[in-house]
Amino acid sequence: MGRVRSQDVRERSDVAVVVAARAGDPEALEHLVRGCLPLVYNIVGRALDGHSDVDDVVQDTMLRALDGLSGLEDPERFRSWLVAIAVRQVRDRWRGRQARPQAEVPDEAVQEVAPEADFADLAILRLALSGQRREAVEATRWLEDEEREVLSLWWLEAAGELTRAELAAACELAPQHAAVRVQRVKERLESARAVVRALATSPRCAELQAQLTSWDGRPAARWRKRLARHVRDCPRCLFNTSELVPTEGLLGGFALVPVPIGLAGLLLAKSMPSASAAMGGTAHASGSVGRVGQLLGKLAAKPVAALTAGAAVLAGGGALYAYTRSDAPVRPHAAQVQNQAPVSPTASSVPPTPTTSATPTPTAASTLVGRHALRAVDQSGRYVSEAGNLGVLGPVAATSSGLAKQEATFRFVTGLADSHCYSIKDATGRYLRHYAFRIRLDANDGSAVFQKDATFCARPGSADGSVSLESYNYPGRYLRYRDNLQLWVDPTQNTAAFRASRSFTVVAPWT
Repeated sequence: MGRVRSQDVRERSDVAVVVAARAGDPEALEHLVRGCLPLVYNIVGRALDGHSDVDDVVQDTMLRALDGLSGLEDPERFRSWLVAIAVRQVRDRWRGRQARPQAEVPDEAVQEVAPEADFADLAILRLALSGQRREAVEATRWLEDEEREVLSLWWLEAAGELTRAELAAACELAPQHAAVRVQRVKERLESARAVVRALATSPRCAELQAQLTSWDGRPAARWRKRLARHVRDCPRCLFNTSELVPTEGLLGGFALVPVPIGLAGLLLAKSMPSASAAMGGTAHASGSVGRVGQLLGKLAAKPVAALTAGAAVLAGGGALYAYTRSDAPVRPHAAQVQNQAPVSPTASSVPPTPTTSATPTPTAASTLVGRHALRAVDQSGRYVSEAGNLGVLGPVAATSSGLAKQEATFRFVTGLADSHCYSIKDATGRYLRHYAFRIRLDANDGSAVFQKDATFCARPGSADGSVSLESYNYPGRYLRYRDNLQLWVDPTQNTAAFRASRSFTVVAPWT
């Protein structure tokens, strides 16, 4: 395929290393585990769409690989052999779920999907994706289960982590037949990307909106087909998708989603007997299992270090965002927050500006809970407001219409993602959130990504009595207005103008 693989994969085991690992060499075994676990986790995670079975299937795959290592006849085929094991385990899990009597499946399990059970969420959060890369990941939710198997392999091929030969072998297909399957999945993914873009456009196409009256908000293949037909036939929706880059162009050097904390430890506990047996049960093997344990511990503690260094510089945003944990951004320690001076907005003496309401502090979410308006500290008479589905800084006065006043009044509630922060709702129940760093108002879809996108932490503003709202999942980015008065979540800059643009006075609601 001519693609360059990630550093971790370029250093993958060659034939000599596989042979040495099969003979019980601890260094070789460590090298195998280092290269295998992240690859297997990404294949299984995307194929099962982050289902709660992912960790179990990853463990089963690794255990089977360790058990069968001694019987691998051709060490040159180790990688394709391992990927094929992962694919078979995914298929077995699908068959097991389909064969399970319906009575055993609780209704709530069918109706509700836990936010953390979505691999798209994990990829977006852990790799800090934005723009078209984020849209591409979100589009994977609209595919059928059986399509995700090929998708998970082709995604890694496009990212340079697998070859077409390895993909075909894993699917147990001839290369030409694998190419047909891949092309079909690519076409469906592209149509799903068009749907994602059309749904995110503001204001949304009226004809498209009319088709959504019976949609429950959950991505599904049936709805992808229906909505894709509209997008294809609607000049407006089609125009909005005209700038989409082919998915292959987005995936070059795409980082693997880091292995979650805890999975490595669980794998170690189950793999010790298998590893020992695969190496002949020698004392030498026992030592190597200990080394594997140390390695797995490192992978769990620092999942990004070996996998995403230098690969999270995102197209369009150019931002590098590092995590010290795999499942959450770095948050300030409570003691650090408590050391910040509380802010106390003062009442304005100029009518008809609303009088000041609650005193915001960065330490207790309860102090801002309630209905408020947010007045820009350096834009007289302008407030955080909404224009359709987008956030803007709009003019509001006593003579303004009731609608304008309603659009500049929000209810602060305990943060969806963090009880020490806030989420902000408008009169219709939509949440203020960022999407591709643009401030929007959307209904809560229940996903972990949405909950984090819609959570902001109060920090002291640039003026006495003002407050700034820091993004929960992008620390260092603040809600602010740009020169065109659009609201964005932008990275902090050490200038007086930037500090003023992210500072607001919390005042009484207009309505």
